[in-house]
Amino acid sequence: MARRVQESDRDDDCDEFCALCQDWVPRLVAGSEVCALCRRMQRRMWKYGLSIARYNAIWRAQGFRCALCSDNAEACDMGIPHEAKSIWQIDHDHSCCGPQRSRGCCVRGILCKPCNLHRLPTYERWPTELRDSPKFDSYLNDPPARKPAAEVIDGRDNRYLPTSWSFIMDRKYAEELAAKDGVDSPASP
Repeated sequence: MARRVQESDRDDDCDEFCALCQDWVPRLVAGSEVCALCRRMQRRMWKYGLSIARYNAIWRAQGFRCALCSDNAEACDMGIPHEAKSIWQIDHDHSCCGPQRSRGCCVRGILCKPCNLHRLPTYERWPTELRDSPKFDSYLNDPPARKPAAEVIDGRDNRYLPTSWSFIMDRKYAEELAAKDGVDSPASP
């Protein structure tokens, strides 16, 4: 369900069209066809060896929320980081590729900043015999990024960047379909 952007959608202060988020923005990154927020998201995904489609698939499989604490609250666009810097971070196994980069094979999921920087690292440092959280153990032993539900769906996951209006609308549409079918939506706790 791609959003059709028309000239009438453009704000007075937005002169450029971003090729990724499909939106009018005040300016693009020099020498590219994308806005600064999309470029930031794009570089973050490249750093961890993820494509846009793979990131979207993992995010969808997690129900559009943190894989550990189930938080989806963000002060902008229903958790979609287009207005402000995102709290969402890509978690990966540091014992595989190291703390700074990833080839994509060790990505475990998408976490909120507190879970990725404090809660999970603290839990991982505990001796095995002291680890008693089923939620954390489940996440570490069977990460969302490695589940079948996180496989890329062609024509859906590869259509837009997670910062785009289309991503927000696709999430709303998925929730409406689930409600109509009487099934818990992927975004429900």
